[in-house]
Amino acid sequence: HIAATRAITILAMHGSQEAPSKDAQDSKVAAPVQNADVKYKHRRTAVEIHRCRKGQRTDIKPTEWNMFGYANRDEVLQQEIVYDSQTVPIPRVRRCDITPEQFYKEYAEPGKPVIVEGACSHWPASSRWSLDALDERFRHVDFKVGKTDSGKNIALKMKYFVDYMRHQQDDSPLYLFETKMDETSTMRHLLDDFEHPDLFPHDWFALMNDDARPPHRWWCIGPKRSGTTVHTDPLGTSAWNAVTHGVKRWVLFQPETPKRIVKGKDVKRKGEDTEAVMYFDFLLPRLKQAYPDVQVYEGLQKPGDVIFVPGDWWHGVLNLEDCVAVTQNYCGPENFDKIWCRTRKDREKVAFLWLRNMRKFAPRLYQRAMELNERDSFRMRHQRNPGEKLSDDDDSSSDSSSTDSTSDDAEDLSPVGLEAALGSGVVLGVPARKRRVPTPQGIASVRGDAQDSESMAPKRHCISGAADPEGVQPNRS
Repeated sequence: HIAATRAITILAMHGSQEAPSKDAQDSKVAAPVQNADVKYKHRRTAVEIHRCRKGQRTDIKPTEWNMFGYANRDEVLQQEIVYDSQTVPIPRVRRCDITPEQFYKEYAEPGKPVIVEGACSHWPASSRWSLDALDERFRHVDFKVGKTDSGKNIALKMKYFVDYMRHQQDDSPLYLFETKMDETSTMRHLLDDFEHPDLFPHDWFALMNDDARPPHRWWCIGPKRSGTTVHTDPLGTSAWNAVTHGVKRWVLFQPETPKRIVKGKDVKRKGEDTEAVMYFDFLLPRLKQAYPDVQVYEGLQKPGDVIFVPGDWWHGVLNLEDCVAVTQNYCGPENFDKIWCRTRKDREKVAFLWLRNMRKFAPRLYQRAMELNERDSFRMRHQRNPGEKLSDDDDSSSDSSSTDSTSDDAEDLSPVGLEAALGSGVVLGVPARKRRVPTPQGIASVRGDAQDSESMAPKRHCISGAADPEGVQPNRS
């Protein structure tokens, strides 16, 4: 009866159809059973997919993932974006027509989204990440395809996921989102298939090792009709997303647009779902009609394209085809101030470790962080009395991705993304291991004198008031 009610709601939403007859209602109730009729290549695929569905969503049964019949409604994926005074295209530029310096000045620094055509078309991933190639290379490797309500990862072997992709009829299919490409020796080969785009040279969270820093990089395989609901990225970080296969449809809203509006809370009707395919199908059109003054940015990202999503921009994605992509969130000179202020409040343990390594390896960043703390009269956790919390604390210090005892040596960190931030003479990674370069003289461990608040005070002579000639001075606006 629940399935029938939800199916009828979707049908009623499209006014061109008459109310379903009793036979039609019965047909909709029976529709979920069709999942059992999907013929997979591997005998065990159906069992594995049932397990993953059951763990991923507890609001519907594993057999109800196709209850709305979107697999038979190609018009949702094929509908053309109509641009007008409200819906405007995401800006586009060809990679060959812009330099990294121009990109920073025109898009990164002012925080403007853009799709860069041809920015990753030269990657080996363009051939190595086809479904056939992935099935051959990683068929017995487990990848993350979801999380349970308790936060436990749901993993699936690549051979079963590829089999599922080729035959699935789900309204909103399982989405492979792997965060730990360097976890196993086999999975680590993915890192050889792409490179960090030179338009995004900064990654200042890399001052912490991968176990301590917040999640920042995802390798994604999204079957058609899968996607992500509208959201903003954590801690104000900006992001780049590179597509090697398939086509993605993006929607973006400016940061100041209210959450309730972009989420479509006021236009969602009882019994309707909010998965990405439903959002683009009927929530987004209703939203535009209900709020004609809200600016909406839309565009298609095709193979070889890289999209830049500035921090705090609302964004959602629908995969129009089977898609393979890699995406990364980052901190750089254009957003360091904002990200530091949020991290110190929302992720106190991470902020402590980050600040400690700033002092050891990136003294200019450390200096700026301390200036921001002084400006806001903000006291770090180690500077407060035992048991004392922030006045507006919401238990944010309970983050479990890091511990205070973590200690990073120069050889534990990679210099990638940090070149512009490191102190003079600092060497990281393999060269540091070979040379055993000590921590720069005069830069002590934050942990060693954490109780001495005076030792954390900014030294005014460390930073010049002039802009950094290399363009890496953190944004102070």
